[in-house]
Formats: sequence, C-alpha cells, structure tokens
Amino acid sequence: MASAAAKSNVRIVQDTYEAFNDGDIDSVTAAMADDIEWVEPEGSPYGDIHHSPEAVLENVFQPCLEDFADFQVETDRFIDGGNTIVVLGTFRGTNRETGKDLDVPYAHVCELEDGRMSRFVDYSNALPMLQTYEM
Repeated sequence: MASAAAKSNVRIVQDTYEAFNDGDIDSVTAAMADDIEWVEPEGSPYGDIHHSPEAVLENVFQPCLEDFADFQVETDRFIDGGNTIVVLGTFRGTNRETGKDLDVPYAHVCELEDGRMSRFVDYSNALPMLQTYEM
C-alpha cells in the first residue's frame, strides 16, 4: 500500500469513505488531522462544529450508527480540487426506532493538509434526516 504522502488527496478521501462504509472507523479517524474542524449542518441531530477525531467519533459517528441500521455514505462523484476534494453522494440507512428509510443527498467538502483531512463540511438538508425520527 502506498504511503499517505504518495497517494493523491482524492485517493485518500476515497479510501476514507470506503473504510467508513466497511465499518473501519479507526482508519477513518486516522485519516483526520488531530485538530480537524468537522462541521455538521445546523438542525441536524449531530449538528455542530467538532474539533478532534475523538469529538467526531463521539458526537457524529457513534450516535449516527446507533440511530440508523445499515447506514452508508454512498458516493457518486469525487471532484479533485487539489487540497480540497468535493464529494457528492447520498446518505442511506433505516432509522432503528421508526423503521423509516434515510435517503438524503449531500455535498461534502474535505480539505487536506499533509495527507490528512484538516477540515470537513457536510452540506446536506437536515430536515429529511429529522423526519426519519418522526413516528
């Protein structure tokens, strides 16, 4: 496997999404800078700005995986902007309490420094996700 320095930023981001969908959360958090700024949309159940891999794990990944069965971050397109990679795709899963399906398009902007994500912004509509919680 190539070192992070030898990989393109697009490949690093692609590998990170694949690891997440495979359940390899350790690889996902290892791809983050120690001082990552992770932005989730206001109004989302996980909406806030998180400032470390541990904060992302505790406040975004763990609750989301607890809330949704078969949660996946499907990717449709990676747009290479050098140190900024844009990812277009769809969140999918089923709310464990209500049984409602999640099907929410997103755009993610990932900024990388030295082969690790230093900033991540999730541009998605929080309302469809919130509606999966309603009985």
